[in-house]
Amino acid sequence: MACQRIVRAGSVIALLSGIFWLAPLPVLAADYYVHPTSGTDSGPGSKSRPFRTIARINALNPNPGDRILFARGMNFTGALVIRASGSSQQPIIVTAYGAGTAPRLLNPRFGLEKGRIVSVYGAHVVVENLYLYDTPTPPPDDPPLGWKESHQHKLVTEMAAVFVDRDASYVVVRNCEFVNTPIGIRLRGQYSKALNNYLHDASKITEYWGAIAIAVVGPHNEVAYNRIENIGYYGGAYVDDGAAVELDGEDQAFDAHHTNVHHNISRNTKGGFLEIAGNTHDVEIAYNVSDDVDKFVGTNGIANLSIMNNTIIRQRIPDISADDFWSFRSLLWSICFNGCEGDRDSNVMVAGNVFVTTAIHRIYLGVDNPNGFMSARHRDNLYFSPDGDGARLLGQPLGPGEQITPVSFRNPGAWDYRLIGASGFGAYKAGEPLWHAGLTRNVGGVGRPD
Repeated sequence: MACQRIVRAGSVIALLSGIFWLAPLPVLAADYYVHPTSGTDSGPGSKSRPFRTIARINALNPNPGDRILFARGMNFTGALVIRASGSSQQPIIVTAYGAGTAPRLLNPRFGLEKGRIVSVYGAHVVVENLYLYDTPTPPPDDPPLGWKESHQHKLVTEMAAVFVDRDASYVVVRNCEFVNTPIGIRLRGQYSKALNNYLHDASKITEYWGAIAIAVVGPHNEVAYNRIENIGYYGGAYVDDGAAVELDGEDQAFDAHHTNVHHNISRNTKGGFLEIAGNTHDVEIAYNVSDDVDKFVGTNGIANLSIMNNTIIRQRIPDISADDFWSFRSLLWSICFNGCEGDRDSNVMVAGNVFVTTAIHRIYLGVDNPNGFMSARHRDNLYFSPDGDGARLLGQPLGPGEQITPVSFRNPGAWDYRLIGASGFGAYKAGEPLWHAGLTRNVGGVGRPD
């Protein structure tokens, strides 16, 4: 036997009119175990006789329902490549087994699968319960070149600790920890999810790129319940750069419409929470906490953007950027003198959010903030600048249901961002998550419920 096989779907034999009818054959699912010290690649891959290396796993052709299990408390080196597909009922699962800490996976060679640790090219695949760390950056150009000619610059769009290919779909990356992975997760395909991961402590990629926790390229993807910390860096071509989430253009391949980014918490990301580097539409950003540096959302043209029930805090030192939102639209608009095809940022709604910023910040389009969203509508938000002028912070009159009022959070140092002391907006409640985002009152049914 090549593996330990487990029947996950039963068969039924029925006797009808004296004739045996056999139901469809069951799908047999295999468990493949990997242990770097007690395993051998000449073995069957069973729990008692596991494989030893990632390379041996790559030689397999998994079937729907198969599981690839890495031993907890162990270190693995290499690049895992999943080309096969599971099914909606029986995904292929990459996970951990045994007791102890999560399996630690490392690929130190950029020349091997472009430094990726896990690459997924098939559909219906789950990657979970792994510790992924120290992915390499592309080798520099010699001699150095500008970004338009730089081979190093172009290779950044191929990076990720977990890479989901353009033709892959229904892939779930969950419950993993990413440490010093300059691009943590890249979702090029569609209908995939990054859920409940912890991504932290990644800095510079090149002079033009800071680290990005999660990059979304394809449509119909979801980023939710992730914790992101200490991503991006100060310096380089843009003063500070990086992102918790980036809807990344990748030149002509950008198609990240119908993206949903919700219930994430980001702290000390340089470069801001979310950047949309190309034209897209129908994006929802809801119930996130962003205690970061630089913008909350920046775009280069978007239609139908909902920014709902988030908590945006900008009080870190150095506090470099004055824009909580920015758009390249305003610059293009001034060049085109109304000769372009409409407003590049259209139907932007900002509602139910809490903004706490220093005096230098500007939220909406105004006299001293030419880079805001031109068409943004805003209502039911709460604003506070401890050292500044609230009216100047907005740059526009208050919208319906909005207030400028002092607010505070229960215990941000312990990731507890529940709101206290906002008159008319409610305080924290028992049972709310520690990172509870946005306002506790209903803002007219806008956004996704907890």
